[in-house]
Amino acid sequence: MKKVIIIGTGAHAAEIEQYIIDNNRINKEFDLLGFVSDSDETFNKYKFRFPYLGNTTDNKYLLENVEIILGFSNIEGREKKIKELKDNGFKFATFIHHTSIVFPTAEIAEGCIICPYCQIGPNVKLDKFNTLNNKVNIGHDTTIGSNNVFSPNVGLSGNTKIGNNNFFSINSATIPNISVGNSNIIAPNMVIEKNLNSNSTFFHRYKEVVLAIPK
Repeated sequence: MKKVIIIGTGAHAAEIEQYIIDNNRINKEFDLLGFVSDSDETFNKYKFRFPYLGNTTDNKYLLENVEIILGFSNIEGREKKIKELKDNGFKFATFIHHTSIVFPTAEIAEGCIICPYCQIGPNVKLDKFNTLNNKVNIGHDTTIGSNNVFSPNVGLSGNTKIGNNNFFSINSATIPNISVGNSNIIAPNMVIEKNLNSNSTFFHRYKEVVLAIPK
């Protein structure tokens, strides 16, 4: 079994803990040693079953070939932590929940987290450190850069191109052949129908009219 540590002690880390337990019932892939976080406050809140290991990744873990799983979703924080750990020589584990479907021609790089009931289609290329939350669907021939976070029920249509460090909120989607740059935030329920550059928040504002029609 591969020894791993989860960075973070929030809700997403709690989810990943359970996913590892689920997968280990079928295939004992990961030996989870515990959690590293700046604070043990949320660790107590979520009642983790594996121990709190403190606020630093000790070099002893490096000597034991322990790999890292990112258990939090803040894009800037992830980018900083990835650089810090990579500079210290750590490697990152790739996790794929057993309920997800990954086509054999898809390529998934180091440090990606694939949560339950996702689908990664034919010829998809998923670069490093991406997190796909529950029920994310990545269409055929889509290419995705590094350190993107996809919330539940995101759907990328075929031939989509995604850059780095983007956050896709719940139920967002693209139509086919769309390009998205870097460091964007996609608001909930948005459908991207035109190419999106970088460093933007993608949302729309509208006036809602509520009609009450008597019977």
